[in-house]
Amino acid sequence: MKKSALAVAALAAVVAMAAAQPGWAARRCIAPRATEAEQAIRYITNLMVASSACKNTVYAEFALRNRVQIIRYQRAMIAHLHGTSAFDHWDTMLANEAAERQAAVPPVQFCQEAQPMLQQAAALDGSGFRAYVAAQAAAAGAPPSAACNRR
Repeated sequence: MKKSALAVAALAAVVAMAAAQPGWAARRCIAPRATEAEQAIRYITNLMVASSACKNTVYAEFALRNRVQIIRYQRAMIAHLHGTSAFDHWDTMLANEAAERQAAVPPVQFCQEAQPMLQQAAALDGSGFRAYVAAQAAAAGAPPSAACNRR
């Protein structure tokens, strides 16, 4: 239970930082393409569900370590979806779908299948996360975006 609370607190801190400091995350970066941002948000959502279901702290640690990139991707999707309300609706839909997939599988099996993702997330830093989601977007047919690779 404490680990889930830590994950929720980490996500709340990331969202609060974005809201409290307009423009902070985008100062040195042109917003990534929506397809790259979509892949990032999907990854984050799946990681959150897996980390919670498997009772570990990978998601909270990932969110803290990659908060700048997460905020950039959230802002890109907010712009793409034309507002925070639309983003919140879409993000909730993703989380519900991920939770439904998780609930359809026995917990032990789900955590075994999620282990590679949890291990990957434990090792991803900002540049690694950006490279991973850019590759996912390219595999999905989106043109590559190097806009946020500068730091």
